[in-house]
Amino acid sequence: MKNIILLLACLSSFPTHILAQDDTVNELMGQSSVGTTVHTGTTQQILSWQQRGTDLLLHTTGGILCLRPYQTGILHVSFGTKTKKLPGSSYAVTQEPATASFQVREDENYIELSTTQFKASVHKKQGYLTFYNQAGRQLLSESPAIARASAVSDSITPSCHFRLSPNEALYGLGQYRDGHMNLRGIKRELIQYNTQAAIPVVYSTGGWGVFWNNPSRTIFEDTQTGMSFISDYGTTVDYYLFVGETLDKLVASYRSLTGTVPMLPDWALGFHQSRNRYHNHKEVLQTVERMNHEQIPLSTIFIDYHHWGKYGTGSFRFDERDFPNIPAMLDTLHKKYDTKVVLTVWPCFKPNTENYKEMSDKGYLLDGAKAIDGIIYDTFNPEAAKMYWDKFSALLKYDIDGWFLDGPEPDHVVSFLPTTTYLGSAQRVRNIYPLVHTGHFYEGITQAQPNHRPYVLTRCAWAGQQKYGTAVWSGDIPATFDELRLQVTAGLNFTATGIPYWTTDIGGYLGGNAADEAYRELFTRWFQYGTFCPIFRSHGRRHPGNTTGPNELWAYGKRVQDICTNFIHLRYRLMPYIYTLTAQTTLHGYTPMRLLAFDFANDPKVINCKDEFMYGPAFLVCPVLQAGVTQRQVYLPKGTCWFDFWNNTSYQGGTTLQAAAPLHRIPLYVRAGSIIPYYAKSLKHINSDTSIEVSIYPGSDGQFVLYEDDGTTYDYQKGKYHITLLQWNEQQRTFTIRPVQGKPSKQRTITLRLKGTDSKKEVVKQLKYSDKVMSVSF
Repeated sequence: MKNIILLLACLSSFPTHILAQDDTVNELMGQSSVGTTVHTGTTQQILSWQQRGTDLLLHTTGGILCLRPYQTGILHVSFGTKTKKLPGSSYAVTQEPATASFQVREDENYIELSTTQFKASVHKKQGYLTFYNQAGRQLLSESPAIARASAVSDSITPSCHFRLSPNEALYGLGQYRDGHMNLRGIKRELIQYNTQAAIPVVYSTGGWGVFWNNPSRTIFEDTQTGMSFISDYGTTVDYYLFVGETLDKLVASYRSLTGTVPMLPDWALGFHQSRNRYHNHKEVLQTVERMNHEQIPLSTIFIDYHHWGKYGTGSFRFDERDFPNIPAMLDTLHKKYDTKVVLTVWPCFKPNTENYKEMSDKGYLLDGAKAIDGIIYDTFNPEAAKMYWDKFSALLKYDIDGWFLDGPEPDHVVSFLPTTTYLGSAQRVRNIYPLVHTGHFYEGITQAQPNHRPYVLTRCAWAGQQKYGTAVWSGDIPATFDELRLQVTAGLNFTATGIPYWTTDIGGYLGGNAADEAYRELFTRWFQYGTFCPIFRSHGRRHPGNTTGPNELWAYGKRVQDICTNFIHLRYRLMPYIYTLTAQTTLHGYTPMRLLAFDFANDPKVINCKDEFMYGPAFLVCPVLQAGVTQRQVYLPKGTCWFDFWNNTSYQGGTTLQAAAPLHRIPLYVRAGSIIPYYAKSLKHINSDTSIEVSIYPGSDGQFVLYEDDGTTYDYQKGKYHITLLQWNEQQRTFTIRPVQGKPSKQRTITLRLKGTDSKKEVVKQLKYSDKVMSVSF
């Protein structure tokens, strides 16, 4: 809306700097009739410019170019000849950061906008924009030959072409199953469907990023002549440029524009047990009871679709024949087993049901747009969204802990596209259905349950969805080793866009026989990989065509059960480390699951690494992605030493080795200088009073900022949390613990483990810590 007001305002004020008079005022202001020739390419000569408040307006022979800088290292670029953008294009940017002051300098060839963080110059004769960091190094440039194209009518698609440096790598664009890591030389169709989540955000190791703000189908392509975005619909070219020395800084800048990430509840970081599907309350309770008996920790159990039974999809009811007493079931799960419940919710209504008739009578359904056996609602219509929420809220009388938003692409995209939404043709807003639907849900649940962090897992996402705190899973993928390999690159490029919480169905969704030894191997390897994903969830339909196949660990035999149980215990023991990563994500724009260029951008060997990643600052994770292997090649990034997590053997960075990988072990390495806090035993929840162990990996100075809070409320936003600084001084061989904010309510035992070159050389010391600075020498 701000951009609409801005451009309307500029129409009423004649520009103050006249550079040329090649077109009439009417043509300049875009007041020509529909069908008039649109000026594109090299015809975008600057006619005049003016500095107006927070914006620099440049009037060209092809339209109005508006530049707006922000203090967080962002430049908003908008270009068009009309006064409104494509409907829905501002859903990602709902709260702008503070704008930045800027200087304007003009010479014979360029008009330059300069802030304390970057510079942008526009060529006066050709109209193309070039982006620089503050030191004057060119980051990227619109192509002089092609530049940008907009439209007076929808007959011309908005596009922009950029020139890049040949040596930089590109990452992002969302979740794609094509096996690509570095996106140089890649062409992608940015559209949503089950198993694909298109996010029009790309970052470069050259220190810049682009968010292409268009919700319609878009073609991204990088060739020898440059990078381009071309969208199907829109009257305005609209994108944001980011500047930052690292990928972390670029992501933080992007989130300052599209929304920060709320903290997840601590239990959401534990193990989630699910399958397609638990049919009734007996199956749910028996599963959790046996997991407790088998000493397999879990945080949640999922109740999937068709729990509504005879009432139909969209009834928001349980069929009492299968779930006769929901409060009693939930009470048992919560109090006896400390297990949360996550329930699936769909955006659709089965025809001829009561809710369907009411929504249809109001015109709130998109007739013909299918999901499961129902018709989806028009999430873009505020009144439809309100009625949807009012009907869903009948489920809030139960103490259900989390929500599993399935099918929000929406599910059957082909049936959705011909419909007309509240915002117009579905083609124009096709990619943001999951964003808008999730937004309504998040806003409703946080209003209904204030000071209670929700857990929402959804099957698709668009730019900005991180502000709704949602986790995303990768959809109904096949159960094969080939797919496991594809999921690694899909997840890393997805989280690199700025949406941090992502997961797969461990073991794949479609297929897999729990009694088959070959599949048991795949399940085990996938489970090991899943242990180091931001969300840790097993799910799937083990016998395609029915919903009775088991997906509990005991179904895979004792060996697999023992291996996977050990990894669950490792996940829970690492909870202080993992939970701190979530705090860093919320408070400092961090990304827990990290493609290697986040941390080692200067190492050319990691630029296209597809089978390794960092989990936080310490762990290098090297999943086994081939059948029948008991070792794999591992590259250790240069610039640091590395320790084998399992036996403490140390290695020099920049080397490649053959790592042992028996079925019970995933190659896992820890960076020198790492400090890793553990619980002494598996705990499901954050507890700042319990004993912890701290592993110290020498070879470099290091620190870890341990974060703890109550794990469930929004009180952290009021500063109610504990921060404890853990530091290692390599030269002095000294470990220091220092309170920064808050303090434990009682004395805490901390066991320090200084790692040696092998497990026999580990040095162990203990200290009693309360709220004072303490140091221990080794």
